[in-house]
Amino acid sequence: MQPLEGLPNRCSKFFSIDSRSYVITRMVHPAFNNFHHGAVALTYLALIILQPVWHALLPSPLGFASWWLALVATAPLLLPLKGILKGKIRSMTWGGYLMVFYLVIGIMEAWSNPPQRLPALLQTLLVILCIYSMLRYSRDI
Repeated sequence: MQPLEGLPNRCSKFFSIDSRSYVITRMVHPAFNNFHHGAVALTYLALIILQPVWHALLPSPLGFASWWLALVATAPLLLPLKGILKGKIRSMTWGGYLMVFYLVIGIMEAWSNPPQRLPALLQTLLVILCIYSMLRYSRDI
């Protein structure tokens, strides 16, 4: 890849051209890519930690106090964890599909169960941040 010729220097910092196929690609600073990958990993791990805290450790009006429910809620999130921590796009895609399920659960619990509104809204916020970070990370590669 070589910088675009004929463009001002400020444009050639952000775009490059492949001399064989003349495809213009966007170059991204590695710090942005690392930031978005870190945000994905942080929000995904926070969601994994939230599940047992919410479903097993919180007292009865705020949680269910059931370790079985905590295990069932946490187990699907552990499947793509290794790939997400390594930054693999395929794992992030499957993690994104799982996130939609947790988004629906968070919105449903926040709407229908007022005592559990705070953990449900926290789950919804984590899911939205994780999906946004996944989209930004996949764009920056």
